[in-house]
Amino acid sequence: MENNLNQEIIEHLMHPRNYGPLENPSGIGVGHSEQSGEFVIFYISAKDNLLENVGYATNGCHDTVVLGSMFTEMIKGESLDYAHTAAQKLREKVAQGPIKQQACAQMVLTAFEAAQTHQKQKENGSSEELYAIEIGMECEVES
Repeated sequence: MENNLNQEIIEHLMHPRNYGPLENPSGIGVGHSEQSGEFVIFYISAKDNLLENVGYATNGCHDTVVLGSMFTEMIKGESLDYAHTAAQKLREKVAQGPIKQQACAQMVLTAFEAAQTHQKQKENGSSEELYAIEIGMECEVES
């Protein structure tokens, strides 16, 4: 393994945090790429502007797993306002990286956005099981 690999990234890859569904989430969102078939499912349990719990699942690559793990750790237990700020910071950080990482981050963040939309729709009486948003980027691109 290369010496310059960040230990935090390796840890999130080997032991992803918050991976898997939540019991009785308040919102479930999907960010997906129809081009590649990859997706992220994001689960939130939010009440009174607080993200009490979060989870995610993906059929995506290791970059998607790492970004999902890192992002959920950043926002779990935090306010939705903080989560929006963290999402923006993540977008800015990966914007300088490879397009593949940008697409993976976009899928994670889009799924989070979709979960919030789903929660709002449920609060307004919707019985849909989840809310899905397609991303315009493909994760399976050459770096």
